[in-house]
Amino acid sequence: MTPSFPSMDGEHYSAYTLREPVGVVAAIVPWNFSLMIGVWKLGAALTTGCTVVLKPSEYTPLSLLRLAELAIEAGIPAGVINVVNGRGQVGQQLIAHPQVRKVSFTGSVPTGIAVGKAAMAADLTRVTLELGGKNAAALLADANVDDAVARFVQSAYVHQGQVCASPERLFVHRSLVEQVTQKMAAMLSQMVIGSPLDEHAQFGPLSNKPHFDKILGFFDRALQGNQVVCGARAVDRAGYYVEPTLIVATGKDDPLLHEETFGPVVCVLAFDDEEELVELMNDSPFGLTASIWTNDLSKALRLIPQIEAGTVWVNMHTFVDPSVPFGGMKASGIGREFGSAFIDDYTELKSVIIRY
Repeated sequence: MTPSFPSMDGEHYSAYTLREPVGVVAAIVPWNFSLMIGVWKLGAALTTGCTVVLKPSEYTPLSLLRLAELAIEAGIPAGVINVVNGRGQVGQQLIAHPQVRKVSFTGSVPTGIAVGKAAMAADLTRVTLELGGKNAAALLADANVDDAVARFVQSAYVHQGQVCASPERLFVHRSLVEQVTQKMAAMLSQMVIGSPLDEHAQFGPLSNKPHFDKILGFFDRALQGNQVVCGARAVDRAGYYVEPTLIVATGKDDPLLHEETFGPVVCVLAFDDEEELVELMNDSPFGLTASIWTNDLSKALRLIPQIEAGTVWVNMHTFVDPSVPFGGMKASGIGREFGSAFIDDYTELKSVIIRY
């Protein structure tokens, strides 16, 4: 491009920009999709010319080690993909290391905030934070209830709800609440609970003992409030199995409607009009994902700009595509994965101006 400088003595000017890799990326990966999310992060790093140090969760340490072995067999040079295992202090050491120029973290909101603060303190190390939240879904009065319920159950309870994008708040038009809760309860009660190695199982165990205990705590609170439509019990078998659970909120200020469970727990609340619906959906410090379930495209298109979420689906939820940027608003994160948006976060932008 030609800059705006005037030529005073016959000289010329030219300008252009470069995208250069930031350098070493520390990628901190959660336990729920250790291999898949690890691949997302190393793919972004390698595409932009960076090297990467992957730090898996202490609950899932092996998958990324095997991936690193395969990378070496495939010819990736030594030192380009690295894996270090350990607990939280290992991640802290990576964030503070002077040669780490970027941190990419996926995990809980409280941990993500701590990671962001530590990165800023470590010489303003840049960060991408893909965090969780309390994702909202809205089932409008015109929706096809049978189709919406079937698809919503799949979206909300896949991987036992241990998905950062999963919906946990379901706002249903008041005219449909009883019908929706009854149909959801019927579907959930028929789910086959069993080992992930069993091809007939539809619903597996939670990932680890601390998370299992956390979910049981949510169950206790829901049972005390007489809010349970179905589920809210541990399954009497070896392993961290619980029942898929549906509860009804006591009102818009119900803590169970606002606290992230990261598990198979959906909280339902009725709404009367679209103005109230938008207020309810945005009544959260988080904004990762949301969905609208309707057969009226005009209503959906009017609602989408009003919803504070990084991804808004229509008649679906939870599932992401690598061609579409993914990330959160508000306390649900900074930056984006996927699409071409990640390039900005893994590169430095350099401006060059030449006089000749």
